[in-house]
Amino acid sequence: MTIQCIRNEFSVDVYETHARIAVEKGDKEEFNQCQNQLKMLYKELKNCPNKFEFTAYRLLFFVYTENSSDIISTLAGLNDEYFKDVCVKFATQIRLAWFLGDYSKLFRLYRRGPPRMCVYLMELFLDRERRRALKIMLKSYRPFLPVELATKELGFECKEDCLQYLLDLQIPLDDERCKVDCRQCASLNF
Repeated sequence: MTIQCIRNEFSVDVYETHARIAVEKGDKEEFNQCQNQLKMLYKELKNCPNKFEFTAYRLLFFVYTENSSDIISTLAGLNDEYFKDVCVKFATQIRLAWFLGDYSKLFRLYRRGPPRMCVYLMELFLDRERRRALKIMLKSYRPFLPVELATKELGFECKEDCLQYLLDLQIPLDDERCKVDCRQCASLNF
């Protein structure tokens, strides 16, 4: 479509569909290429009903790539109409929590259930942010970090999922698997 210079509503639909499939399958490069085309198409064509949704996805993708300058330039180009959209509101809240290092808010927003396909974009950076948050928690909650608290603060649905995550990272737990021994974690690199 790019080679043939087809730039109409049909091409928007094709790129949006392709972007949705790419993000579902975890194909970050393909998703990003579609997003770049959509960004240009949204500027050229009026009345694109999904432009707010895909702008939100672009913001979340920039959180994944940790590209603050693109986040700022994207936000600067948005008018008030964008900020009324549920996806854009969500993405800007995630962006702010990420920027401020407010992992508690970031995971609280995640647990509430991201709108539309935002969850797929969040899954791209969720593990990275969990590791960052866990490192902070291990320093802050010495000598012991309750697993129940870690479950809630790291955005896990249940204690078992959190325990498995901690075990996969080789985080030392007490015999009852109720607490993390933070003192033994100082030398861990995860």
